[in-house]
Amino acid sequence: MKEIRIQINDNSKSVLDYLREADLYLPAECGGRGSCGKCKVRFLNDPPAASDRDRALLTGEELERGVRLACTAYGEGDYRLEIEDDREEEMKVADSFLPDEQGEETTKERPERVAFAVDLGTTTIAVSLVDLERNKVIATKTGINHQRAYGADVLSRMDASNNGYGPLLQKLVQKDLDYLCGTLATEHGIDRKHKPVIISANTTMGHLLQGLSCRTLGVYPFRPMDISLHQYQGMTILPGISTYVGADIVSGIIACGIDRSEKTSILVDLGTNGEMVIGNKDRILVTSAAAGPAFEGGNISCGLAGIPGAIDTVTIRDGKPHVTTIEDRPPAGLCGTGVLETVYELVKEGIVDETGLMADSYFDEGYILAEKVTFFPKDVREVQMAKSAIRSGIEILLQSFGISYDEVDKFYLAGGFGQKMDCRKAAGIGLVPEELEDRIIPVGNSSLMGAVMYAQDSRLGDRYQHVIEISEEISLANHRAFNEYYLKYMYFNKKQ
Repeated sequence: MKEIRIQINDNSKSVLDYLREADLYLPAECGGRGSCGKCKVRFLNDPPAASDRDRALLTGEELERGVRLACTAYGEGDYRLEIEDDREEEMKVADSFLPDEQGEETTKERPERVAFAVDLGTTTIAVSLVDLERNKVIATKTGINHQRAYGADVLSRMDASNNGYGPLLQKLVQKDLDYLCGTLATEHGIDRKHKPVIISANTTMGHLLQGLSCRTLGVYPFRPMDISLHQYQGMTILPGISTYVGADIVSGIIACGIDRSEKTSILVDLGTNGEMVIGNKDRILVTSAAAGPAFEGGNISCGLAGIPGAIDTVTIRDGKPHVTTIEDRPPAGLCGTGVLETVYELVKEGIVDETGLMADSYFDEGYILAEKVTFFPKDVREVQMAKSAIRSGIEILLQSFGISYDEVDKFYLAGGFGQKMDCRKAAGIGLVPEELEDRIIPVGNSSLMGAVMYAQDSRLGDRYQHVIEISEEISLANHRAFNEYYLKYMYFNKKQ
């Protein structure tokens, strides 16, 4: 925890507004609407009166100690606040890529020609320093995307941008990039000036980085301003397919080699949104699902990004939970894999039934996994909606491509969550088809790997263009079978 002082002169602005304007990071995954309960601050002097949302989302003990939600706290005067430390340097994001077995290589030699390859995600940012002479990744740094202070998902960011916060969102992400690239350069004795920077991002993040308007992204016909391969302030912006299928997915397609394969494979990127691909060298279908950020700990009561202390595995034995955490720190919350495994174990034990209903004895107080880490019925529902959207998208892509499970060669799972996921448990709750469980290949950060590959050989631009030309987007919202599939896969029964 750290103590800060803020002077509030305008009681029409919330404490969260003041913290944002002062470049002080505080997670607000609901975008400041008072529903996620994550933007807690403790007033060390004269706390404002508790709001209805405070009383709904905070404990009596917290209220007594002066804890309030920053988004609903209003007042005037000189306030002393206690807020969580920003642990960006401790983010643990998957940066390896298994199929090509290309990982970091330690060297004492200072490379002359380097580039920075970037995966600019909604929740996290990963930057690799690439030695262009030896075609090796020297090191990778990861951190929080501090735009999370304006909401956990792309729709919240679009809304914030469209309501006048675009310049602040751009400033935040540019500051994050400067920090990560600068740290890598300093650690390896490299002058950052004039070094290539390759950006692989989803479409919304690409727009916010460049200061482009997001007004056309969230309304029909959902047209982006610019998703071409182009340069911006010395950075190469990799191309995307559409508003909801960005350069990060095109990078993943190329990194997995789907665009060069005779056989048909599936790629699912389980990030803040859920993007899905099916195809081969001749034809590719893509889609995206508004799955929400549950698989990255977002919208979960005790959800965390992949930081030390986040619970990443859960097993219930003899009626008691057994958990592990990242770096074996004391449990502080749940990251994506911990969320999935919690649901699987609760269903297995009969604490959650196949409809997602939690047993009466846990309905009000939730299921306690560790001190200060509790899983509630609303968290089960978040996972239900997310996994149903993903699974429905997979089924519709298979149907639209005209093939069965038997004809799928490989099932690539991308993202940090996918890399560390227990595939058996994922299939057990119906997130992925059990029929494809033996063909699942966790590939880590395929978006970052695509950027690394482009940094090593810019002629890869031809492959990016080819992917875009042979890709067709399927709209799940307009698909006649989506609602039927969505309702079916809300259930947690294992055989679906």
